Amino acid sequence: MNASEKRLLPRIMLGKVPRGAVTLVLRGQRIAIDRLRDISNSGISFSLKQAVAVSEKISIEYADSHVKLEVFGRVAWCSQTHRPDEPPTQGPDYLMGVELLSPMMLFAVLPKA
Repeated sequence: MNASEKRLLPRIMLGKVPRGAVTLVLRGQRIAIDRLRDISNSGISFSLKQAVAVSEKISIEYADSHVKLEVFGRVAWCSQTHRPDEPPTQGPDYLMGVELLSPMMLFAVLPKA
């Protein structure tokens, strides 16, 4: 069974952050998200330069010239990875999945591929 067969809800691939800004808020610290992976009706996954503990409560903010919103959630998983398009001297990346408490608000404002 592959990963897509285990998914309960379909994912929509995103890629780069759309016009505006997507920020992870962790214990008052704001961390810019520069690469989104995918989004579904239950959560979102993206890359960061630092690891975040599983089950950590976080929020994700999205803002552009027309809308600003904040959604809350928890880190479902986090694993170290690397970007093949960048030299290894840039340091490790972490791929993170976040279960969102109100995903439809974020789902509605991010453009679909």
